[in-house]
Amino acid sequence: MKRTKCLIAFLLILAVIMPVFASGNSEKATVKQVLKVAGLKGAYGDEYWKQIETAFETAYPNVDVQLTIEAQVEKTITPQIQAGAGPDVLYLATGRKEQLTETMISSNALVNLTNLLTKKVYNEDVTLQDRILPSIMGNGVTNPYAGDDTNYMLPLFFSSNGLFFNADLIYDNNGNGTEDAKVDGKYEMPSTWDEFLALGKILNTERTTNAATPYLFTYPTAGYLDTMVPASIAASAGEATVKQAFNYEPIWETAEVKRVFENLGAIKDYILPTTVGNANVDGFRNNQQAIIDGKALFMTNGDWVKGEMADTTPSGFNWGSAPFLAFSNGGERFGTVNTEQIYINANTKVQSLAEDFILFLYSQTGLELIAKYGNGAFVPAKTYDEVALKAGMNAGAVAGYKGYYDGTAKVLIGSFAAANAEGVNWKQTYCETMDSVMNGSKTVNDWIQKLKTDSAKLKATL
Repeated sequence: MKRTKCLIAFLLILAVIMPVFASGNSEKATVKQVLKVAGLKGAYGDEYWKQIETAFETAYPNVDVQLTIEAQVEKTITPQIQAGAGPDVLYLATGRKEQLTETMISSNALVNLTNLLTKKVYNEDVTLQDRILPSIMGNGVTNPYAGDDTNYMLPLFFSSNGLFFNADLIYDNNGNGTEDAKVDGKYEMPSTWDEFLALGKILNTERTTNAATPYLFTYPTAGYLDTMVPASIAASAGEATVKQAFNYEPIWETAEVKRVFENLGAIKDYILPTTVGNANVDGFRNNQQAIIDGKALFMTNGDWVKGEMADTTPSGFNWGSAPFLAFSNGGERFGTVNTEQIYINANTKVQSLAEDFILFLYSQTGLELIAKYGNGAFVPAKTYDEVALKAGMNAGAVAGYKGYYDGTAKVLIGSFAAANAEGVNWKQTYCETMDSVMNGSKTVNDWIQKLKTDSAKLKATL
């Protein structure tokens, strides 16, 4: 009898606590997995992130995406990262003042994404590595550790740098040349430096009878040559020489490199006269406006100029862009790109989910949302040019990226090694000396000797 009472008591206790356990399991089943995503709210805005958040949560109903998309996102997430509780996925480029991404790289705080490249993007039979443009991969940005072929960052967005012009003033004869200065009111697109400088002579001759004839070239500030110089060295001497230059090797007096600066110096005879006077923080927009107003044919710039000058660009104006010039007919032409990276925090507790999110971004679903709501953002994905056109993006803007999508444009990605030496301002030396050469206060040889001297000082500090 005593045993029976004990058994009854036990059953009563069990009956009381079982609903508690059942209730707890039920609540646990409804708790969503949290994925924290942080990124920069820049020129592309944040609406596309909100759209992606909704679409991803629809595709993964047990996931709660928590976005932190801010103009100064580092102020919010740096303390979180330092406390070991930062975002799982980060969209934040290198080169920003706060250098948070650089800090994470140096701290080995990024997830190795190499295996992710072999996985299929969301809802498609296409791997990630087959979706991303190969020309934007395998560089010091995606593979930030020297001598390491593994990928830690992926290029989510990119913008092109090259020669920008009024597309309605230029026609492309595939570099075959023409004896006429103009055809149907347009000038032939030069593909080599010889053709470029020859066009400058044609314009100067035409200007003797028509003062409205444009000058050949301008630049916003001489600092904008930071893409034109390496791309021209690559076209003249090869990419290996550019890598040497980036590490301050003594390559400046070689014939192939000297001719780059000699050609830049030759622009002096064909440059818009007001260029140097406006090549500063207060006047650079005047030089850019010169392209819009037909006062100059070409300038070095980046794709952002279209938005930067939108308020003074008349309706119907069509921007054109092209890679920098070759040194021979059929020679390689290089464009440079700025990329904005996405990566996964090594401290994430939901790595698999974070990977799924990235695979979603590069899917057709993700690309379509970015194209529609991304305010002109370009993703280095093989199908993105078609997606962008279908989303209503300006055809001229998409055409500027044609070479990157069809594989005809060579892409140069990289930068000079971080180094400091007393009395050396390297950006001033290799770019901004152009101002002095254009106004005649320095010669090309002065420029080359300064490059030689300052690079040796920087090399000694590496």
